[in-house]
Amino acid sequence: MLQYPDAPAEPGCVVLFVPIELVPLVGGLFKRLEQRRRWATEEDWQQGYRAFVELEAQLMSNCLDSLIAEIRAFRGVRPEYESTPEAERTIDMYRDLGDVAAHLNAIVFALRGLEEPDDSILEALRGIVPADEERNIIELLS
Repeated sequence: MLQYPDAPAEPGCVVLFVPIELVPLVGGLFKRLEQRRRWATEEDWQQGYRAFVELEAQLMSNCLDSLIAEIRAFRGVRPEYESTPEAERTIDMYRDLGDVAAHLNAIVFALRGLEEPDDSILEALRGIVPADEERNIIELLS
């Protein structure tokens, strides 16, 4: 019989990499852990069920693709690769996070020297002006 473990004082998580050919098998193992008979108490089962259903959803939805897409949207594509279809782009076609940081630093230092900075720049820095699929953070602040 399984008991749901006590939560650690500081909650955390890990990224679990599963070879794609094993995803159905791992999902099947998680499915077994949803069964009430495997758990010592009703409370253990309820906590375990919720945890393993969430793990299955993450495993099957390939959530890393969403995370990668968000990071790439933040960084923005390099101008010379804008005409390349998104599906054909490689990681080197996107701006480096160092480029983004350098650009933001330049804006912050420039703002320090201005008596009255432009409102649109301040709004962008404060996050008031939203970025979208067409404008990444560098283009928004340019």
